[in-house]
Amino acid sequence: MSLAKHIFIMDDEPDVVGLLQIILEKEGFEVECETEPRRGLGRLLEQSPDLLLLDLMMPGVDGFEMLKLLRQDFVSPRFPILILSARAGTEDQIQSLQLGADGYICKPFSPRELIAEVKRLVGEGDSEG
Repeated sequence: MSLAKHIFIMDDEPDVVGLLQIILEKEGFEVECETEPRRGLGRLLEQSPDLLLLDLMMPGVDGFEMLKLLRQDFVSPRFPILILSARAGTEDQIQSLQLGADGYICKPFSPRELIAEVKRLVGEGDSEG
């Protein structure tokens, strides 16, 4: 039996964080959450999750700035980043991908779509389902 994959959620909306945590834990993932971006950045620099779920619209340090900080060369190791955002515009998606995001899902999202994308990014999407 393999160890559970570690998913880090950074979103300033506690209700969204709670929902994401329930969905992911039900699928067997180990989940850690942070609603304050600056504190979350510090925690991310101290550890290496298997995946970061990142909101774009957060106070202080928004998701675009967070992507820039996390993708700079001096930050290591590199882990996949999946954007979950209410910003459904193509330009936001393109900018996120250009800044180093590995995927983008618009809110509101389908739990099945979320799980499929998470499994793809952490390397668990090989089985049929």
